[in-house]
Amino acid sequence: MEGEQQGFQIGVVSRETTFSIDTIRYYEKLGLVEKPRRSEGGFRLYPQEAVEKLRFIKRAQALGLTLKEIKGIMQCSKEGLKPCCDLVRKLFTNKIKEFTSKIRELQTTKRGLEALLSEWVSPKEARKRSFAVCPQIEREPKRNRRERQWNRSGK
Repeated sequence: MEGEQQGFQIGVVSRETTFSIDTIRYYEKLGLVEKPRRSEGGFRLYPQEAVEKLRFIKRAQALGLTLKEIKGIMQCSKEGLKPCCDLVRKLFTNKIKEFTSKIRELQTTKRGLEALLSEWVSPKEARKRSFAVCPQIEREPKRNRRERQWNRSGK
């Protein structure tokens, strides 16, 4: 990378990490990246370590970790590899549970959309019905009504 001897200006760090300049400044404010030293002209000069931390943050976010969780991992890593690994294992286990639940919710939503599409009402037919904004969204699919009736009857 260019400028490695004295540090990297924020624009270079932004290009290298694909984080926007505002995001880098925000992470600096949160304490995820240490405040860099300044050049004589007042430019931020980030060390290579800051670039590596930002790359770590990018990877951790891709795994679904929040900034709070990432900060916890970064702080824990100062205590040693074992406690950090234990924390990461716990976070990963919890993320898998969260994602499993979210996948179920998304599958339910997908089935609802499929039901609405399969029972699409033509604009001509829709005009005959009472609706506030959009009859396609406001109506309940027949399949959902049948499931609710089925569940109420105890079958």
